[in-house]
Amino acid sequence: MGHLQKIILLVLVVPLALFPGGLISYVLMYEELKFETSMWIPIGMTALGIGSFIFHFKTKNFYRLVKKDEELPRVDLLLWILNFAFGMVYILLSFFMIYVMYTFRTEKNWFMMLITIIPMFIVGIWTVFDALYLNKLIGIHKYEHRHSEIEDIKGNITE
Repeated sequence: MGHLQKIILLVLVVPLALFPGGLISYVLMYEELKFETSMWIPIGMTALGIGSFIFHFKTKNFYRLVKKDEELPRVDLLLWILNFAFGMVYILLSFFMIYVMYTFRTEKNWFMMLITIIPMFIVGIWTVFDALYLNKLIGIHKYEHRHSEIEDIKGNITE
């Protein structure tokens, strides 16, 4: 089930990662606007999304390897941070959009905004909880693997 979850996250992260940067690229190339400082935010969201995609791609087999009690490959700390930050950015963006909806009371387009906000919030929460759960699972796996090696050594000494 964990492997399927990773594949779903990979599929969901791609559009959420590429949309902000693609939107800025479109605005700069076709609308011929000047680059402003606030445009770094969507570019940063795209960078975080690419890091999150790489993280999910590298960890897609972790759930299978834990079940088989095999050695887990190492994932860079930077990818963990980028993945966690990607999830947190989309959670915060969802809350901000709900705040904007509430403040301006846009009754006209509230349904379309909710269709946008809810998937962003779900993917953000799912990404953060997946990273936290995977980190906990890796810790448990290392602990059990270490103790099984110690038991193997003890078994070889007593024989």
